[in-house]
Amino acid sequence: MESKKESEFTKVFSAWDILVIAFGAMIGWGWVVSTGDWIERGGVIGAVLGFVLGGVMIFFIGLTYAELTPAMPECGGEHVFSFKAMGANGSFVCSWAIILGYVSVVCFEACALPTIITYIYPGFLKGYLYTVGGFKVYASWLAVAVAMSIFITYINIRGAKTAAVLQTVLTVIIGGAGILLIVASVITGSPANLEGQMFVGSGSGIARNILRVAMMSPFYFIGFDVIPQAAEEINVPLKKIAKMLLLSIVLAVAFYALVIFAVGYVMNSGAIAASASSGSGLVTADAMAAAFKTSVMAKVLIVGGMCGIVTSWNSFLIGGSRAMYSMAESYMIPKFFGKLHEKYKTPITSLVLIGVLSCLAPFAGRKMLVWIVDAGNLACCLAYCMVAMSFVILRKKSPEMPRPYKVKHYKVVGFFAIVLSGFMVLMYILPGTGATLSLPEWVIAGGWGAFGVVLYAVCKVKYGEKFGTLVDVANDELDAEAARERQAAAGIAAAEAGAEPAPAMASKTISPDFAKAKAVNAAGAEMLRDASAIPDTFQYFLPVNLVFGYGKTKEAGALAGKYGHKALIVTGRSSAKKSGLLDRVRDSLQEAGLETVLYDKVTANPLTTTAQEGADLAKQEGCDVVVGIGGGSIMDAAKGMAFMAVNDGAFDDYIYNRRSSDQALPLVLIPTTCGTGSEGNGFAVFTNPETGDKKSLRSPAIVAKASIVDPENMMTMPKKVLASVGFDALCHCMEAYTARKAQPVTDALCMYAIPLIVGNLVDLYQGKESREAWEAMSIASTIGGMVINTAGVTLAHAMEHPVSGLKNVTHGVGLAAITPYAIAASWEGNRFKYGKLSRMLGGYTAEDCAEKVRTLLRELDLNITLEDLGVTEGDIPWLTQNCFKVSKANIDNNPTMLAEEDVAEIYRKALHGESLNLARTA
Repeated sequence: MESKKESEFTKVFSAWDILVIAFGAMIGWGWVVSTGDWIERGGVIGAVLGFVLGGVMIFFIGLTYAELTPAMPECGGEHVFSFKAMGANGSFVCSWAIILGYVSVVCFEACALPTIITYIYPGFLKGYLYTVGGFKVYASWLAVAVAMSIFITYINIRGAKTAAVLQTVLTVIIGGAGILLIVASVITGSPANLEGQMFVGSGSGIARNILRVAMMSPFYFIGFDVIPQAAEEINVPLKKIAKMLLLSIVLAVAFYALVIFAVGYVMNSGAIAASASSGSGLVTADAMAAAFKTSVMAKVLIVGGMCGIVTSWNSFLIGGSRAMYSMAESYMIPKFFGKLHEKYKTPITSLVLIGVLSCLAPFAGRKMLVWIVDAGNLACCLAYCMVAMSFVILRKKSPEMPRPYKVKHYKVVGFFAIVLSGFMVLMYILPGTGATLSLPEWVIAGGWGAFGVVLYAVCKVKYGEKFGTLVDVANDELDAEAARERQAAAGIAAAEAGAEPAPAMASKTISPDFAKAKAVNAAGAEMLRDASAIPDTFQYFLPVNLVFGYGKTKEAGALAGKYGHKALIVTGRSSAKKSGLLDRVRDSLQEAGLETVLYDKVTANPLTTTAQEGADLAKQEGCDVVVGIGGGSIMDAAKGMAFMAVNDGAFDDYIYNRRSSDQALPLVLIPTTCGTGSEGNGFAVFTNPETGDKKSLRSPAIVAKASIVDPENMMTMPKKVLASVGFDALCHCMEAYTARKAQPVTDALCMYAIPLIVGNLVDLYQGKESREAWEAMSIASTIGGMVINTAGVTLAHAMEHPVSGLKNVTHGVGLAAITPYAIAASWEGNRFKYGKLSRMLGGYTAEDCAEKVRTLLRELDLNITLEDLGVTEGDIPWLTQNCFKVSKANIDNNPTMLAEEDVAEIYRKALHGESLNLARTA
């Protein structure tokens, strides 16, 4: 998954702004033009019930938007929702559809405004030009349409806030006109006017007619979805965005229902029929005149309706331009559509394009625009259906996603939202529904779809891997840890530049002891987790006797003598012998009165059969204590031998928890590598040679009775070995620190150990040796083993074990190939901790962490791929399955939850060393 970016938009919309943008988009002009038709379809009460029922249906769709918008408050709305749920292809279809819907309304409103003026002033039409589809086009009609198109576009270019101010003024006028009608009708109307027109039809016919109105009404509520399009520009708490969205739907439903009732309450059926069949046909305007008993008020209401045209126009221009911007940001349409105005921070290119289309649209005549709007309505409904499906998919796919507004009973809501929106789509497709698209409308919809296919193909070729990418926008409220982590990073950058860091957040802070953070801590900018993040309960228990220091190996006999009389010495084939360490330990044991038996057949990645063979030797020779001398493989083998020497049954039964035991021979461990930390924990990793499974034996019985950590024993390591084991030690600490099972004690140990490794490993590898550096690496390695005993390991170890089990590669080398990709796929699960790791490694934010690990690997000559280790593409299915078979607990311990397909994709990236920022798929 790619890193998050800072928003380029200015947050200017208030709660009121987004309410009037959505409400103004929904009420538009339809209530002035069509109220009489609605009453004739269902009757006054029937039409009211129909709109309420339709409003309830659309409310289910609104609920899905209400949850998704605050969860992903980014420009583009539907584009982002569908991308996260369905990927790039689904997002393209959804976004392309919603753009058609928005642009069609903008173009239609450009024609609607001059048309309404002719209702008020019939003499307005001057300069006949031509006729299109039976509609006469006049010069004065075109002039008003084009001039208003330029004006609305200019207002939107000037800034979102300017557009919102215009929207507020016009919406207040609309609302005022509607309220005047409603209030006046209550005062001057009469219940008698309802007689004979409360419902249309009788018996089951009433219900059918109410349903006819209900099925038509949702199309008048299209517009609330402008809110998610502009979500990145909203400056209110995220949960409140959801509430404003739902409130806009409720207000629109109430407005339509009350206007319908007001018209029927002030005009009887005869008056409504006469108004509909003669004159302008604007029944609502005639109702206003009847309520106030003057024709002047009819024109007042028409002016209010004209404002409704502009509010819809303005809202959909905002929505359409933002939808185009978001597609351009994902390289799905030409990138220049994502350009923002340098001063006003509005999507200038997208606004200009839609503005030009709205200027050209009136030349096609009003009939053509009706066709375009119907095709656009189908596209909007399709987008609604895809959003509803995205709502359900994301509940399954991303249950951990923060949801400031979380809908209850999501399955019920999702079902009704999908069914309703799908039904609306079918109404446009199936013949005989009353909303079926005509042939010209199908040509428009099909042409738009075909153009989208061409654009898809062209942009996919032009932009390559960039096509269909989505970079999330950082949101401080949604990710409080991200805000804290960015502040800490900014503090470090300021400290390095010699500037005064920003004041710290008001909370108690503690800084880890590493050089860069010390400078920042003086200004209070580096922060650890606050007290509220500490687990309510946790447990730390590790009964190991660590004996640390140069020359402490000589105490081996005294320590082992406390636990037995005959020692099984476990080591490798040559290193301990060549260095003389084996002889020194054996002499110490014998001086303390212990007999010794040698097992020297342990190899890298110890086998279960090796452990069983050594256990059999211990039993045969009557050994009562085990002494392990060597690296992690040897210490693990010694643990397995000590365990199986006193336990019956198959080794795998204990590894897979089919059997358990708390018994083992006493162990004394003497590490010769500073990597695995096996001397400080109670588990040991083995490979089954028959199955290739590499999995750990875990038991408190195999915690060493004594571990001698003597830095002098590390100094004979080949530099190649040092690099791999040192990186393993670093991985132990990083994974334990970011693990789900991490707790304060392990965090504190990790924070102590990581800077020791980062500050000394590369120097030791490059030959800059010192007594202090070896001490630092030795104790840090042991701490790494201790922390994973409690907090466990995570994704990188889970994925590496199958690799070394299959290919018998060195564990630390396998980790080097996988870890950067594991971090790239995981950092968003706990970005504050990964940010701290990044800063320890020389970066600033969590996004840098994976690349900084790779930089360290380059300095250790470990910048390798899985392909370099002999892994092939054909191995990935087995590696993935085995990873979940033997290391599921480690995967579950990872800060970001991953499915099998995610792990397989990480293996593929690591196979060829592909780009880190694409390590996790969307």
